[in-house]
Amino acid sequence: MYFPIGWPKVLKRLDADNQIIKQIVSNRDKILFASLSDEGLSVWYCKPSVPIVYHKRSTESLQRLGVNVGVEWKPDSSMICVSTSEGHLILYNVEGLSEQTAYQQYDPPTASLRRDSAELFVKEVIPSLKISLFKEVLVWDGQITRMCCISGTEILVCTTRAHLLRYRWDGSQNRDYCLDLGRIPFSVNQQVSKAEPILEDNTHVNDIEYSPLVCGFGITLNDGRAAYLTAPNLKFDPNAVQGIWAPGIDDATCTRVNHKFRLIAIGRKNSQVDVFTIDEATGGLELSHTMVLSSKDFPGDPGPVKCIRWTADGRAVAASWERGGMSVWSTFGALLVCSLAWDHGLRTHPAGHHPLLVSSLEWATEGYQLWMVKVEGDTGSNIIQLDFVKSPLSVNPCMSNQRHLYLQADDKLYVNLEDNLTKRTKTAIIDATGDAYQSENGVQEQPNTEYDSSTKYREFIDDNECRKQWIVIPLPATYIATNWPLRVSQLDEAGAHVCVIPRRGRAHYSRAARRWKLFGNEAHERDFVVSGGMLWWRDYIVLGCYSILDGHDEIRFYPRDAKLDNKFAKIVRVQSQVFVLDILDDQLVVFGADALVTIYELNCIDNEGNVEMRCVQAVDVSALSHPACVVSASLCRLRAAPRARPPAAALDTQHAHTHPDSLVINASGKLMMVQREEYDVDEDNNPAYSCLPATVLASCVESVWSAGSGGPSQTQLSRALWLWCGALGARVWLPLLPRDATRHPDTSRHTFMAKRIMLPFHLNIYPLTILFDDAILLGAENDTTLYASDSNSVFSLPFCVVNRTSQVYLHQILRQLLRRNLGYHAWEIARSCSELPYFPHSLELLLHEVLEEEATSKEPIPDAQLPSIIEFVHEFPVYLQTVVQCARKTEIALWAYLFSAAGKPKELFQECLDRKMLDTAASYLIILQNLESSAVSRQLATQLLDTALQHERWDLARDLVRFLRAIDPNDVDSPRNSVNVQAKYGQIAQSQTVSPNAEDLSVILGSMQLSGGRGRSFSTTVSPREPSPPAAGGVPGPAPAPPAPPARATAAVKRKKSVPARADRESYSGTAEEFFIDMMIQRHARVLLSTARLHALGRMAAALDLHLVALLAGERERAAKFDSAVHCLRRVHEDFAWPYPTVQPEDTQQLQRKGSAVPSSYTPSAESDSLCGDSGYMSLPLRTGLPFTAGAPLSPGPVSSAGECSVAEGGSAAWGGGALDAGEERRYAALMERLHHHQAERTPHTAHVQLRYFLQLMTEASCVEWALVLAVALRDALAVLRTTNAARAHDVSLDAVRRLRRALRDLTAWAEHECIGYKPFMMAISNQIPFLTSIINTRERRISMVKTRVRTPSTGSLTQETKPRTQTPSETKLPPPQKVQEVSKQSVRKESPSSLPEPIISPMAPQPPPARDDVTTGCAIM
Repeated sequence: MYFPIGWPKVLKRLDADNQIIKQIVSNRDKILFASLSDEGLSVWYCKPSVPIVYHKRSTESLQRLGVNVGVEWKPDSSMICVSTSEGHLILYNVEGLSEQTAYQQYDPPTASLRRDSAELFVKEVIPSLKISLFKEVLVWDGQITRMCCISGTEILVCTTRAHLLRYRWDGSQNRDYCLDLGRIPFSVNQQVSKAEPILEDNTHVNDIEYSPLVCGFGITLNDGRAAYLTAPNLKFDPNAVQGIWAPGIDDATCTRVNHKFRLIAIGRKNSQVDVFTIDEATGGLELSHTMVLSSKDFPGDPGPVKCIRWTADGRAVAASWERGGMSVWSTFGALLVCSLAWDHGLRTHPAGHHPLLVSSLEWATEGYQLWMVKVEGDTGSNIIQLDFVKSPLSVNPCMSNQRHLYLQADDKLYVNLEDNLTKRTKTAIIDATGDAYQSENGVQEQPNTEYDSSTKYREFIDDNECRKQWIVIPLPATYIATNWPLRVSQLDEAGAHVCVIPRRGRAHYSRAARRWKLFGNEAHERDFVVSGGMLWWRDYIVLGCYSILDGHDEIRFYPRDAKLDNKFAKIVRVQSQVFVLDILDDQLVVFGADALVTIYELNCIDNEGNVEMRCVQAVDVSALSHPACVVSASLCRLRAAPRARPPAAALDTQHAHTHPDSLVINASGKLMMVQREEYDVDEDNNPAYSCLPATVLASCVESVWSAGSGGPSQTQLSRALWLWCGALGARVWLPLLPRDATRHPDTSRHTFMAKRIMLPFHLNIYPLTILFDDAILLGAENDTTLYASDSNSVFSLPFCVVNRTSQVYLHQILRQLLRRNLGYHAWEIARSCSELPYFPHSLELLLHEVLEEEATSKEPIPDAQLPSIIEFVHEFPVYLQTVVQCARKTEIALWAYLFSAAGKPKELFQECLDRKMLDTAASYLIILQNLESSAVSRQLATQLLDTALQHERWDLARDLVRFLRAIDPNDVDSPRNSVNVQAKYGQIAQSQTVSPNAEDLSVILGSMQLSGGRGRSFSTTVSPREPSPPAAGGVPGPAPAPPAPPARATAAVKRKKSVPARADRESYSGTAEEFFIDMMIQRHARVLLSTARLHALGRMAAALDLHLVALLAGERERAAKFDSAVHCLRRVHEDFAWPYPTVQPEDTQQLQRKGSAVPSSYTPSAESDSLCGDSGYMSLPLRTGLPFTAGAPLSPGPVSSAGECSVAEGGSAAWGGGALDAGEERRYAALMERLHHHQAERTPHTAHVQLRYFLQLMTEASCVEWALVLAVALRDALAVLRTTNAARAHDVSLDAVRRLRRALRDLTAWAEHECIGYKPFMMAISNQIPFLTSIINTRERRISMVKTRVRTPSTGSLTQETKPRTQTPSETKLPPPQKVQEVSKQSVRKESPSSLPEPIISPMAPQPPPARDDVTTGCAIM
């Protein structure tokens, strides 16, 4: 609840001799601090931390009275008592000199150094004090060991002669009430009749503290024993005082008393602190808890406890050890801070002590500062001041239903809103690709988008991004300077407004406007002091305060939106001082100093600030506890929500069907519930309530959380009551709703408690806020950073920061319920939380904790919980994911125990395949690899690979291919009879030195991690045995082309292969499984190609490193054929999200004027070459491809790739019917240029690059039909010309040319009737149809001429063996199916450009795959 922040400050002392400070003690208000040395006394002010006065004793006084030993303040801070080593008391008067501040501030004469901001002026009034000697008292009773102030008039002095002497502040001794340990009876409790005094000699008190709330003293003796001195009344008559021994304590060093929680903390020599509480039944001391460092916090021994100090509110205790180190614990033993775990670098004390050696501690006002005396060597010491922030729960318990986490400092707030917890962080959730999850959770099937990850993500909590991010809201400097410190704060439910209570008055802040609203009249602000907390009710701020002007206690309501003035406030006078405020809906709970809990009903009369308060009930709790010991008092809705009634029952009174809310009171850590019952109605028809006897729910309770108001739709977690018990962990009082509650409602007033169960469990964080609906606990923790390692530097101590922490608690509750055979209730709670994104993670934690606990147990478990946990998790669709995730995060040695209950991994793997949960199935492969033989793993991985390819899970398929190829062929037949890590990873069997190539390394490292990246596929390859050309530089990719290569010249590319090509089949040593993998990949690629799914084919090639050119070349007359070009074009538009073209009106008019006379080529200007941006795949400039001579007739022949104009056979057929003049040509060029630019503006760049890439691949593979479709989609006229020109190549069959012509006709007709946007472009290229007709006619004439050539007897011998008939172009057989990775040079047509521009690798560019032999079939998959 208290957390250090910032750098520890080293305070500069006034004494020049730098004497060792023995003790530092604060006054009652924690504003003034007295530091004591051997010769002097200093008084410090808290804020700012400056010394006020320093008094040094004379040499004569030191010789006569001895050096200083101890110091104590008078409660009103008017006197200081100092004890000396010679048994004297020196009383000093502390007087104020004037009302002026002790420090005067003056600006230097230099103008540039003068202060020009109000924040640079110290507005705090530092009092001017004077210390004067009042009296010297000789104590004739040995040496003084300790002093303790017991009232405003007396001080208790302990001596070495076992006496406790009571002195008045005037120096006189109250002899009648002095105590002697030898006459006080000591026993283990107050019920024992036999009690004995201390009879041993030389036994005396070495530490003591008094508390009127525990009605006694806590003492430690010099022999190590500890006790509690009590009496029937606070007069402490020596004849009535009784001593109670602390059991089990024989090494006590110091003690301190917690007033509010009535605890006695005793420090011991074994470095731990034992905390005792007073047993009300016997009056003895009962051990409550022990504050001990775990080995995780500090593995060594810090030594005996040196000093203990509680905060003023009792919510934290600081302790230090003799060997160094300081720690802060919560009330009931939760460790908040430990300096032993800080980062101190390599510095250690020469004597082995910790760098932070603290001899004395003291908390400042409101616990915002911890003052420490740090020992520096053997001759000096410093005063260290460490700033703290704390939770508002420590002073304002009505914050327990707040969803936002924030901390308050002395002048600022640190806010971490709930929005930061639900919108920042991503965590992996269940495999949403599974059919079972989709069907049970209503997830609609959606097509996979490009490169979607197999793991789905949802945003919910950020544990890394905003755990250190706090919204800091500082109070105005001028305001807090006169009202320091900040005492109480409250954030509204929405987190939009925060109200703060400083020393006097109040202020509130709007996050939206980022402005503070203060009192306009400062007199109103000084007229009242808030004493009993603050809360928000609707748009009102409710305060429990004391009016200084009127002299009585009040409850005030200030409207949030009105001006901050008392005339707008609703003021209600109450009978006693208000201690605690809380609210539930419109019910205000007020607990006062008269021990009455008063419940008011609030009603807002109008919008002008008029609020009506009606007293509903007043409950006297004086018999339960002292009012000062009440930590919180609130109303909680613990019963089930009211059910809907039939209309007839609705005619009853409005309160008949509701249950009164129960009153929950936390008194000194004991949580009690008072049930309220309605027994009558008053004269105004308002119900009257009575109370049942209080019931104790729990003890050692620090904080209580309830969900507050809520409707009938609340879950069981929302109705639960949460308790935090410090070192004892958390507890939740959970309602158990019966199955037949709706059919048999039970209205008995006693039965609802029997329907609840208290579940304890341990937490790893200190909870500050609970999100009930999200099943998350939020807290804070301390962290440090070391900036300087020089021990002499003021920054030698580390810098402290506060981190937000969170923990999911759902699995803890489920486990406790399942342990108690309450599976139905566990299922109900889990079902209500199943929509949470981290619900699968909660189930995984549930399974993992039980597995670790039971599988590593050395003793047999009579009632194992793992089977029931497995059965419970099996009820949810995330069962398969939960088991495999738990196994992958667990040691292999525990897998056998896990799968003995969860089922065989092979069966779970098959179930994942049946449900199409491919990612989960892939996770099971890792399990099976360690439990089964490699042959089984390969078989199952191949099966999963086939399924992944069918569902287009390319990333998963890529990982599976790597997994399969990484399996050692020598390990295929070695079954694993048992799980043995050493047999798998420990053996070393290397017979030769292996130099892996790039693709072998990519199996392990991934291709993207290799130098040079991944190049695109090319049509020309060479054998891996051939040396790489020097120009390639060892990097995969095309070599630079020579200046003037021939038409057939291509760039030689060196592609590294892990498996030789088919030409080297004799030397290949691969396995049949690898051939099957390649066959499977190629089969799926053919399916995608035959169904015109180019986009999926590109993604597949990019993921699996597939050589598309070789594949397309082999499938020209099979899978690459299509029947409908229109269908393929539409599919391209759909898959690539390629927009359909539109035509501008001026373009349509120009086309209508031109009619059908469209040239086959054109010459655009120098600025309008047909390029396609920076994709890397572009058409050649028209100037190079089509040299145009003005006035010359256009040739209908094709244009060669080398840029030479040639005339095809049968070229008498004219394309456009005649030559066009230069004006028409320029207008046509301008039209095509507008079409091109309009397309470039509308089309996405990524899809443009992808289509260009595919166009290049189709052109290289001579797939002229697909090349035409892509060229039309891109509206690239030059690409169409090159495609039709490629139809003349010998590797393009006559049927392909016919299909090409039919495709062009179909597209033209489709554009004419259905897609008018394509009409201009199709009209521009429609003259290619007669050109294709001329090619078909030429080939048909050749075929007919060959058929007429028949051998006769005059030209040949009849007995001569007939030679095979010359193969005609139409009968040209397709080359045998080639391997995907190898393509002969004939696959590249003669007319291809001599040098293609280097492509830019697009996201879907295919990567070079490992070359494998393949055996393809001659059938086409359509």
